[in-house]
Amino acid sequence: MDIVTAAQMQEIDRRAIEEYKIPGVVLMENAGLRLVEAINRLGCGPRIVVVAGKGNNGGDGFVVARHLSPHKNLTVWTTADTSEYRGDALINLNILHKLEIPCTNLRQDHALAALEAELAAADLVVDALLGTGVTREVDSFYADIIRLINKAPAPVLAVDIPSGISADTGQVLGEAVQADFTVTFALPKRGLLLFPGAGHAGRLEIADIGIPRPLLTGHGLAMLTKEQVASALPGRPANTHKGTFGSALLLAGSRGMSGAATLSARAALRGGCGLVFAATPQSVQPMVASQVAEAITMPLPENEAGRLHASALPLLRERWQSCRSLAVGPGLAEDEETLWLLAGIMAECQLPVVLDAGALNLLAKKPQLMDGRKAPVILTPHPGEAARLLDTTVSQVESHRLQAARELCTAYRSTVVLKGAHTLVATEDEVFLNVTGNSGMASAGSGDVLTGLLVSLLAQGMSTHKAACAAVYLHGLAADLAVENISKAALVAGDIIDHISLAYLQTEKIHM
Repeated sequence: MDIVTAAQMQEIDRRAIEEYKIPGVVLMENAGLRLVEAINRLGCGPRIVVVAGKGNNGGDGFVVARHLSPHKNLTVWTTADTSEYRGDALINLNILHKLEIPCTNLRQDHALAALEAELAAADLVVDALLGTGVTREVDSFYADIIRLINKAPAPVLAVDIPSGISADTGQVLGEAVQADFTVTFALPKRGLLLFPGAGHAGRLEIADIGIPRPLLTGHGLAMLTKEQVASALPGRPANTHKGTFGSALLLAGSRGMSGAATLSARAALRGGCGLVFAATPQSVQPMVASQVAEAITMPLPENEAGRLHASALPLLRERWQSCRSLAVGPGLAEDEETLWLLAGIMAECQLPVVLDAGALNLLAKKPQLMDGRKAPVILTPHPGEAARLLDTTVSQVESHRLQAARELCTAYRSTVVLKGAHTLVATEDEVFLNVTGNSGMASAGSGDVLTGLLVSLLAQGMSTHKAACAAVYLHGLAADLAVENISKAALVAGDIIDHISLAYLQTEKIHM
């Protein structure tokens, strides 16, 4: 499912009206009806307050008011005189006047105080104030209204997007409505899925208002769906053996960091590949072997600090000949010898390679490691690692996540998994946004689990972008399934691994 900017949605509406001859007032009616259905599902009490601005967002609110007025004790509050309304919004406001449904202009004296009193007694507030067209900080008049809405004890349902949120970036434009529910139309807007906007939307529902399907694709950013992941996952034919599902090589760990190698190896096995080779410094190997019985461990030469020695490269070269994928980084040291090893891998290994953690930091120090590489690479940075790779700040990455993911993809000619709340997967042609996962994943080892899943799916023959999308989705879904029985605060990386099998089962159900 595509995710759109305000301008893209405006163009979709225009084409639906002009090319497909669907009147705008029909689209507005459909939007209002979807909102009414959502309100009826909520089962709220009789007192409903609709706050409606001058644009089409307000018009949607007027449709809601018309359909609910016979059944609810409903009040409508406008932000301008009727003479200032235009188009489809004016048509629906005039219908309310004909039906003698009272509408109070909030520009009138004492109207804000009256609204505050009405909100205090409301069972539901419908935010139809500003919509997706806002591009600059809201003025004091609208800011005052938004503060009153946020102060109200009743739940808030936002129409299309919470007022005051940028539809393109998710940034708060001075003041923004904190909604409990948002019903958005046709396609999700970027600001509903990028933080902080995503934190203002509450429970999000995407409503079909009759936009023709050919208009709903090709917008450069898409939301990962269960159906998309299920269709991409490799099958499990009956007449197979472990070689059928590929071998993955994992280069991980250093003294004191055996856990990262263990978690990645366990996750790779749960990811479905036939064999996992866990290559670690020799002093780490016994710990990994004792905790991952199903993996084949490779003790590698190490230096006095318990870090990989450059002489490990021939052993790795021999092993990767029989593998289909390689992951480098979890728990690795960031010294000169490891850098030398990474340079050898990037120059010689023609397998798909996943770079994580220590490998990413080494790449940031020496971007030339990508020079001349033709085989596929997946980078899996968290915002701090992304900032180092782009030579910028973490705050810049976090406030421009889409741009950062695209820049990494271009600069390093790689598929990029930019981790964080609503992880992004950037490919040469498109960016995907993942909505599975939760705040419990913000703990040590979670990224190591993702690396294991990625290298496992690559070993099974998936392309880099499909493997990245599937791994990110399953990783988050496993965490969501885990917190059904475990507090988010108590979630650890091992719990995610323990629920990967359930994530697979839930995803496979729709594609059997």
